[in-house]
Amino acid sequence: SCGNQNGEKIPEQKVASPKAQIEEEMNPPTVYGAKAEIEAYLKRINPHVQEVGRIQLLVDKNIGSSGRATGSNLAPVMKSVKPNLEAILDTLAGLNPPPLLSSFHAKFKNLVTLRIVAYDTTVRGYELEKETGDLSLYEEAEANLDEANKLIVLLNEEMGKIMESLVSSSSQQTASPK
Repeated sequence: SCGNQNGEKIPEQKVASPKAQIEEEMNPPTVYGAKAEIEAYLKRINPHVQEVGRIQLLVDKNIGSSGRATGSNLAPVMKSVKPNLEAILDTLAGLNPPPLLSSFHAKFKNLVTLRIVAYDTTVRGYELEKETGDLSLYEEAEANLDEANKLIVLLNEEMGKIMESLVSSSSQQTASPK
């Protein structure tokens, strides 16, 4: 029997099958899961990430030279781009992210939802302002936009870590054995 001097069994060494080794080399793990899975997910959501950014730039551009956000300069553009955000949210709802990216995915959906709510509230606020002069709904819209902007910071940090994990899994894969 196999054993050491004390008579204890020596643990059997697990050797990965050649097929499993090749699969891992082709698809090295990252801290977020299999590299191919992460890359496929990022490829699917990237156009939507870009579009959300483009929409925000469009809205920001409409603040105008006064540098002041008003219902009259924001409501029309927000109303026009809201369907785009709703379409993105529908698409995101249908995507299944890799398990370790589900938190990132949920935050991104939340960001889009907050923007939709803020845009909708701004449009309603502008109608209310025109009818009664009441500006109270704008505070609610601003609070949603502030929360969305905080999420952007978190999402950007997280995306940086995800990209870093992909790069480090690639460099580990190509590193020569010592």
